[in-house]
Amino acid sequence: MAGTTMNANEALLWAVGSDMPKPPMMLNTLALYPRMIEVETSPGRRRMLQQQLDQAVEQANGLRAREEAEVFDLANGGAACDCAPGEPCCLKEFVIEDSEDASRKVTWPVVENGPRTLFLTCKEPYGGQPSAKAKLKVTSKEDCKQGREGVPSLQPSSFADDNSVIPDSDERIVTTPFQMPALSGKILPPEVITAVYILGLAIQASTYRGRSLPSAGPCQCVGMGTGGLLVCPLPHAKLEAELEGSLGITIFSSRLPTMSAKLTGKITGEVGNQTLEFEKSGEAEEKQAPATRAEEEQGESTPLISFIEDIQDAMNGLAGRTRSPDAPRAPQQDEFGSSIGIELKLGLKIGNLELKGKEASPDLSLTLSGCEVTYGLAVTGKMDLLDLFLSRFPQGPEIRRRLADPENAVSAKAECSIEVGGEGDLSYGLGDIGSLTIGNSDNWEASLEEIEQTFTAQAKITGTITASARLDADVWFFKAHASAGAEVSTGWHFGGRVVRGAGGSRKTERLYYFEGIILRAYAKVTLDSGGKTEVTDDYFGDATQATTASTSSSKATTVLASSEIEVPLMKPEGEEDGWA
Repeated sequence: MAGTTMNANEALLWAVGSDMPKPPMMLNTLALYPRMIEVETSPGRRRMLQQQLDQAVEQANGLRAREEAEVFDLANGGAACDCAPGEPCCLKEFVIEDSEDASRKVTWPVVENGPRTLFLTCKEPYGGQPSAKAKLKVTSKEDCKQGREGVPSLQPSSFADDNSVIPDSDERIVTTPFQMPALSGKILPPEVITAVYILGLAIQASTYRGRSLPSAGPCQCVGMGTGGLLVCPLPHAKLEAELEGSLGITIFSSRLPTMSAKLTGKITGEVGNQTLEFEKSGEAEEKQAPATRAEEEQGESTPLISFIEDIQDAMNGLAGRTRSPDAPRAPQQDEFGSSIGIELKLGLKIGNLELKGKEASPDLSLTLSGCEVTYGLAVTGKMDLLDLFLSRFPQGPEIRRRLADPENAVSAKAECSIEVGGEGDLSYGLGDIGSLTIGNSDNWEASLEEIEQTFTAQAKITGTITASARLDADVWFFKAHASAGAEVSTGWHFGGRVVRGAGGSRKTERLYYFEGIILRAYAKVTLDSGGKTEVTDDYFGDATQATTASTSSSKATTVLASSEIEVPLMKPEGEEDGWA
């Protein structure tokens, strides 16, 4: 007799509770790879991980077949006992309950089309994450007919605190895998980020599906079989918000950003283990922003946050280019202060958002009303790119050396700066939901997809470059082009939208595209105040045209430079129509 084929989650549950010898790394692959596949962005890497997970599942199914064969004594045509794989034997029944409400539970064996997953909302802190407690309890059992030690019992898996065998009953802790967004150095206040994050999270079907979940299965003489019970932990959420006003951040090339705000309104509620109490009455504020920590990773995000983060990250990246990574900083030749300002007009309304456990049910209840978010965006500023330019220009090292030496500085000069300007907007709204049950039924995803949702976001920031260089009597002038060569400037493009699939499913897409920057020399001027003029083409190829002008004391020769001479400053990123 053979049991049904296990999937990855069932294979992990069986492997944790089985005494069968297992191949090296099989258990780790079953436990870790589902989540790794979920967050992996490289298609090739994702395929490789999936192949390794499939192999581990196949190994687990083979081992379980051997385990069942040993119990059922197939060679002699009879079973050692009358147990059936995956069915009650010495363990007749067990439950997983919400420790705060015993009416919220799931029961094994699962009846046909019955609930298998207990959904919990997490609000108590545990290890820095919101948590909840589940009670795992054997409710009916008898002695093992084969007298095997340690059965019947329950085998938990993927709980946060303890995954040891449970003979009768015990409470175990689950934590939500959703991390609150990284907050350091962001233009949006933490309370606004949290509110917008939860709003976006609540209406995504993927929030409630598709992860490796804490689980428990029966340990019996025929092994664990398939079809244990699951726990899905999600952040507790109850929010109200009405906020409007302006926010700003100024990004500098040589010091930490400064932030400003002038907001009116409030946000109140609870998210996970956080209490939100944010209220402003319109007074202007300004402060130095904390340094953004490079090691701070955000496991989850939403399009509403990503749109602003993409813009801020692009401008932070531009500011980071002001220092060449492979050479000492050259003395700045410009008199402006390198800085870029991002100003955001914000409107946030949440009449009511609540995600809670449903009484006498293992499912959740989601309530939404009066939810709307708007952004208006403006970007202006000027940034010095001298170091980056000198690190890429053939004569750059010599110019840098002379600029650093006061005695020789007069024989060299260079400038390279970018002036940026742009605007954009975002509009996001949700239809009202009186109460939507989310959980074990098959129709809740369709109901979630039917919620009226509007989302449009767009922004373009244009950069205009000024660049020139002088070394002794030679002066070079440059024009900047996008890497595609179509403009005399460059641009950053950002976007967000909601599209419907062929089956009516809703998908949120985002766009980020940077055109890149190439400097092309268009003229070289050689100055001679001693009566001699020498034109060289060492770096600019064949001269296409030359003109000479003179006065009683000086002479200047201009050579139109070959278009083959290029100084690539920044590579393009993304694709022009790369919605994803």
